[in-house]
Amino acid sequence: MSAPRPVDVARLGLGAAALGRPDLFLRLIPGSDGAAERATVRVLGARYVVQSGAGLAFGRPWVRDADAAIDLIHAVSMVALAALRPNYRRIAMLSAATALGFAAADMREKIR
Repeated sequence: MSAPRPVDVARLGLGAAALGRPDLFLRLIPGSDGAAERATVRVLGARYVVQSGAGLAFGRPWVRDADAAIDLIHAVSMVALAALRPNYRRIAMLSAATALGFAAADMREKIR
């Protein structure tokens, strides 16, 4: 078995944090601590946990490609959210930047 990819470990950590402590992320949005926001952060955290789990379990080149595609789509959706809902702009742009970072890490690793 090969060593886990650092990007999968980072995704797992971020996802676990979002699942367990959504308030850490919601602090970035003043006055946004409702049940819907907590659920949204947890859903996104669960996606990262599942995504990293697939990367850790399979470790195939197509998984890296899928990871990058998923994160790029997520980033685009967060930019759209930021444009449509200014009150969520800060957290949406942070989420987009994080997803772009993960996608870049996946694509960079594929080149190696």
